[in-house]
Amino acid sequence: MVRLVKFNREPAFNALFNRFFDGELGNTNPVPAANIKETETAFELSILVPGLKKEEINIELDDNVLTISASTETKNTENEWIQEYSLESFSRSFRLPKTVDVESIKAEQTDGVLHIEIPKKKEEQKLKKLIAIA
Repeated sequence: MVRLVKFNREPAFNALFNRFFDGELGNTNPVPAANIKETETAFELSILVPGLKKEEINIELDDNVLTISASTETKNTENEWIQEYSLESFSRSFRLPKTVDVESIKAEQTDGVLHIEIPKKKEEQKLKKLIAIA
């Protein structure tokens, strides 16, 4: 008696297309991962920037759009067969709400993570007044 065993094998073309589109022609401009946390007083933005020096990172604010970008030179060596990582340049933008204090934004980089603190504007005390009728 012969038994038929089914495979869940991908067609050969899928592997070929995946190699083509996931390789050099695929994700040509990777974007680093980011975490955003909101507290009562600020927004905290953390972006992964491993291997980048603070001099290679630019942080710009234009019309309440915060843009973080970097550009580095990749050193190609002839001894590498496959290059699976290369962070040559990236640009990532975040639209900030009008309620942030753009003059007090702070940034620091530790252990390959860029931390940006974006404080919120302090709410003005609403004036409540009892007006007497004359």
